[in-house]
Amino acid sequence: MTHPPVLLLHGLFGRPSLMQPWTTVLDDAGFRCHVPALPGRDPSDDAALERTGVAEMVDAALAAYDAIGEPAVVVGHSMGGLLAQKVAAARNPLAAVLLASVPPGTLWPQLRSLPRFRRSMPSVAAGRPFLPSPDVMRAVPLCTLSTAEQDRLIPEFVRDSGRVFREMMSGAPVVRVAAGEVACPVLCVSAGEDRSVAPWMSRRIAARYGAQHQIHPGLPHWIIAESALTQVAPPVLAWLRSLPALR
Repeated sequence: MTHPPVLLLHGLFGRPSLMQPWTTVLDDAGFRCHVPALPGRDPSDDAALERTGVAEMVDAALAAYDAIGEPAVVVGHSMGGLLAQKVAAARNPLAAVLLASVPPGTLWPQLRSLPRFRRSMPSVAAGRPFLPSPDVMRAVPLCTLSTAEQDRLIPEFVRDSGRVFREMMSGAPVVRVAAGEVACPVLCVSAGEDRSVAPWMSRRIAARYGAQHQIHPGLPHWIIAESALTQVAPPVLAWLRSLPALR
């Protein structure tokens, strides 16, 4: 069975290749995946990242959605989840799936994770591109994954925009989404061991849109990991297949 196309949006420090587990599972399920690279990430380009804030990422996501040329589902991880909310508000897609999504407002840091990012704070304040150390990536977004999987993922991460982080952490107007503008069905999927987006933020996102909320207690922020696929993907696919618009 062929389903509608899917716009699959990667998150911070990410690029399309890191979405490959989800690209594969969605393609195999009959969805046609479109996985754009956000500005300055693939290839990594510090000059482009210095010019990039949330607004430029939203513009890129909307352009990618429009290029599909027909109604689609939008799926986003982390920052990609915020972009999916922005697309949902501006384009009314068939559905939106938010995987460990950044909230449409202030991203409050968790106290246990905040010390890990101390060295990155000058770059965030100045809006400079940066990439956290491997130790930080192991301790925060990848925290409950095996060492072997962490070892495979860490070389794939790319530098990202300090300006984007500054806008998220300050709750700048550009990160906000009016709940009433999102009319499509929304699924919120969160990780119980998320050290980037606190569980209470995920609950608020789900409540904001009246969304079904699927929670995976033992997973980290990197809920899109290949090792988590058999746990996370089947209920997402079941939810998508249950939607009248996709039958």
